[in-house]
Amino acid sequence: MNTALGLRILSEIMDWTLDEAREEFRWLTFMSTYKYDGYRDYLAGVRFIESLATWLQQFSETEERKIAYHFVKERLIYFSPAEIQRLVEKFFPEVVQDHLVEYVSTKLSIKPYRIWSAQESIDEYRWERRKTLFMGLSDGARIDTLRRMNVGVISNEQIVIATQIDPHKWQSLLDDLQVDLTKMRGIDTS
Repeated sequence: MNTALGLRILSEIMDWTLDEAREEFRWLTFMSTYKYDGYRDYLAGVRFIESLATWLQQFSETEERKIAYHFVKERLIYFSPAEIQRLVEKFFPEVVQDHLVEYVSTKLSIKPYRIWSAQESIDEYRWERRKTLFMGLSDGARIDTLRRMNVGVISNEQIVIATQIDPHKWQSLLDDLQVDLTKMRGIDTS
């Protein structure tokens, strides 16, 4: 099905006037081109407008279809592959690091910007950073990107790609953590 046919079918399904159809077609064409057609889990060759038209046909009344369409247009949040990539790239420096800095500054009773001014607070930040565990809870977790964007900041021993971890893996993570913390502070952490 091509885009023009998909839009025509949508117009019939939604019972739009000519003016409504023009307005909605602009939005649908822009959003499908800019964002939604980048979704990789459609069947081969199927696009957003076609999938939307098919999905809306399950609702028997025009009013139900309008509510469903409004949900997609006004409430649905879809992150494109490029946006997911950017979110993962920004996750550590703008979320985790900020949280760790705030935690360390509270722990040491100093202003957050002063963390970087003394070796003691930098060491404390690194200590807390190493104690942080990152878990990928789904296939879409993009752990590979997280690792690649934070080489030298996050170690492989801080990343787990599973929703259920057996006792042997937990022990291995704990052993690696204890070795690293011992190296960092030269003390026994057991």
